[in-house]
Amino acid sequence: MQAWTRQDFPAAEQAARAVLALRAEDPDAHQILGVLALQRGYPARAYQHLQRAANAAPSQPQIFNLLGVAARQLDDLEQARAAFSRAGALGLSDGWRNLGELASAEGRVSEALAAFEKAVALAPNSVPANAALALALERRHDLARAKTHAERALRADTNSQTARLALGQIALRERDFAGARAVLSGLVENPRATAANRAIALGLIGEAHDREGAPDDAFAAFTAANQALLSVYGPYRDMTASPFHPAAVARLRALVESGAIAAADGAVAEAPVFLVGFPRSGTTLLDQVLASHPHIVALEERDIFAPAMADFIVSDAGVAALPGAGADVLAARRAQYWRAADAALGAPRGGRLLLDKLPLNIIFLPLIARVFPGAKIIVALRDPRDVILSCYQQRFGMNPAMAQLLELETAARYYDAVMGHYLSCRERLGLALHEVRYEDVVADLEGAARKLAQFLSLRFEPAMLDFTATAKKRDIGTPSARQVIEPLYTRSIGRWRGYAQHLAPALPVLNAWASRFGYQA
Repeated sequence: MQAWTRQDFPAAEQAARAVLALRAEDPDAHQILGVLALQRGYPARAYQHLQRAANAAPSQPQIFNLLGVAARQLDDLEQARAAFSRAGALGLSDGWRNLGELASAEGRVSEALAAFEKAVALAPNSVPANAALALALERRHDLARAKTHAERALRADTNSQTARLALGQIALRERDFAGARAVLSGLVENPRATAANRAIALGLIGEAHDREGAPDDAFAAFTAANQALLSVYGPYRDMTASPFHPAAVARLRALVESGAIAAADGAVAEAPVFLVGFPRSGTTLLDQVLASHPHIVALEERDIFAPAMADFIVSDAGVAALPGAGADVLAARRAQYWRAADAALGAPRGGRLLLDKLPLNIIFLPLIARVFPGAKIIVALRDPRDVILSCYQQRFGMNPAMAQLLELETAARYYDAVMGHYLSCRERLGLALHEVRYEDVVADLEGAARKLAQFLSLRFEPAMLDFTATAKKRDIGTPSARQVIEPLYTRSIGRWRGYAQHLAPALPVLNAWASRFGYQA
C-alpha cells in the first residue's frame, strides 16, 4: 500500500504477489493487482482479481465499484450493474453514479435519474454526482432542479465538464444564448476537456449562434465540433464490417437490382411496424405521434433487427445466401428478433402493434422483405438539404454510420447511397410502404396522423395529436429529445437556405435528390 501511494507500481505489484504467496485470497493484494490490470488495459485479468477480492471482503464497496468498472470494460453489463448496485448499497456514492452512467448510456433516463439521486444523497457535495444528476434532470426537462445541481457542481469545481454541458443546455432552452456561449466556452478552452465533450460544447455554441441568426458563426462552430470528433472517430468511416457501412449498403442494393430478391409473397402471422428514414428526417416526431396511440407500443431506437441479421449483411457470401435462405432459417431469425424486442421492451405487448423505430433500418428493407414479408413500413422523408444540414449540426453517438456525417461531402454521398438503395427497394420489392413528409406533418398534424392510423388499420385517436405529453414521459435517446416536447414549429423547414454557401460542396448531390422527391430546386 505504501508503494501504491507513492505510485511505485512495479514495487506495489511485487509486494502484492508476495502477499498472495502467503495468503492466496488477501483482498487488498487482489484489489491492487486488479487496479493495475485495469490501468494496463487488461480488464479480464482485473475482473478475476477483483472478483476474488470481493469474495474475500464482501463489505468493501470500493472493490465492488472497481469490479463493475472491469465488467463494463468487458461489455458484461449485467455483472457491471450488479457490482455497481452492490457498491451503492454498501454506501459508496460512486457506485450509484457509475450505475447511473451505465443506464444513461443505454438510454434508460429514469433509471439513471434514480441512481444519481442516490449518489447525491450519499455525497451531497460530490461534484461528479451533482453534475451527472443535473444532466439527467435536464434530459427529463426539470430545468430548475437541473440548474441547482449544475451550479452546485460548478461552484465546487469550475472545470467540471459535465456541469458546464448541463448549464449550457439549460441556457439554450431558456433562450439565454449569450449565457450558453459563455459557460460552454469555459469547457472548450479547458485543455483537459475530452474530444467528445469539446465537440458537444462546440455544437451547443453553434446552436446558440444559429438561434441568434448568425449562420456563419454557427457553421464554424459545427465544423469545429465535427473535426474534434473526426480526430478520434475518423477510422470508424472505414469499418466495412459494420452492417451500416456504405459498403454494406452497396452490397444489398446490388442484390436487389440483380432481381435475386423477389417481391413479398404472402405475410407472416405477426410482424412489427418498421419506422425508417435517413437520420434527421422526422422519425422521432412520428415515433411520438404513433406511440400516443393506445394500440401501439414503441421501441425507443434500439438496434434489434440488424444484430439478428448481421451475417446476411456484412459479407458478399452472406448477401448471396439471403435469397436462398429456407423457411426454417427465416423462422429462427424472426424468433431471435422477437426475443430481443420483448427483452428491450421489458413489458408484455398485450396484443398491441410493435413499432420498431430505427431510421437506418431503411438499409435492411431487403431483409425485412424476406424475414417479415408483408410487414408495414413507414418511411420518413424531408427536404434532403435540411436533412444533411441537420445531420452536420448534431452530435450523434459515434459509429460507422454517424461518422459518415462529420463532413458534408461524405454525408451527401451516404445520403445518396442510402436513399438510392431505398428507391431500388421501393421499385422492386413490393413492400407495404407509407411515406410521410416532415413538412406535411408540420402543416397538418391531424391529417398526417389520420393517414398513419389508416395505413396501420387502426382507428384514429385524438391522443395522437398530444404527442408532446407522450414525449415528456418517455426516455428519448435521440438528438430530437428536446424538440419533440415543443409544439410543432416551422423554423426547421428551409433552414438550409441560410447556410447555402456553406452547403455548396454537397448541393449538387442534394439538389438532385430534392428534385427527385418533389422539393423546390
